[in-house]
Amino acid sequence: MEYGHWLEEQNRHICDMRRALNAHISDAELHKLVESDMSHYSELFRKKATAAKADVFYVMSGLWKSSAERFLLWIGGFRPSELLKVLD
Repeated sequence: MEYGHWLEEQNRHICDMRRALNAHISDAELHKLVESDMSHYSELFRKKATAAKADVFYVMSGLWKSSAERFLLWIGGFRPSELLKVLD
């Protein structure tokens, strides 16, 4: 549910960035938008880290992802050996 809210907010950030680029805003205003987007992604990674500490298998399973992302995960598959490579 939180990931869904994060995606909605991300779409708003993308629209704001596109409007700003088409409006030819100043570098300072563009820098402010980029910093806002970066902090938005930091929030996502913070939430993922918190979820991983609570239940790492939930994060690895991809159940929190959207249906399109789960479909792509299904196509690519989850390989436990990849997890071992990451840990190594």
